[in-house]
Amino acid sequence: MTNKAFWAQKLRSAIKAADSGPSENDLAGAPILNYWRPHVTRHGAPILWGMASGHPRLAEGWITTSQLVAIDVDRAWARTASRWYVLAQPFSAYEAKIAKGLGMEEAPSGFVQVDLPGYRPLDDVSLLGQLLMAWRDRVRQDDTGGD
Repeated sequence: MTNKAFWAQKLRSAIKAADSGPSENDLAGAPILNYWRPHVTRHGAPILWGMASGHPRLAEGWITTSQLVAIDVDRAWARTASRWYVLAQPFSAYEAKIAKGLGMEEAPSGFVQVDLPGYRPLDDVSLLGQLLMAWRDRVRQDDTGGD
């Protein structure tokens, strides 16, 4: 199996799992992603970036996830090609924490700039939802022989 076929299968399985939603056990064993922020790769794939704890393969600290296939901000979970994540505070809370430490009442939009080479931040959750739908359609097209 090629690497592309392997990841295509992981994405299809993750989409199927996300369509059903996480079980209590899925989330109980999931890593926690704090100060998370959506990003988009140069190929248009959505990912999350944030401070992970409890990850089975990575040390605690800032990570980028595999491709994001679903997110429910209200229920505090995300599904990537690899696993479920429990969402803690968004990146805006990190910005507010830094602003408060500097004596500011609130953090202006884009207050903390972090450059992740090859990624662009995506702070608009409604736009993220549209991107996820387009990404999932693209994965489905790839599955049926499309580009």
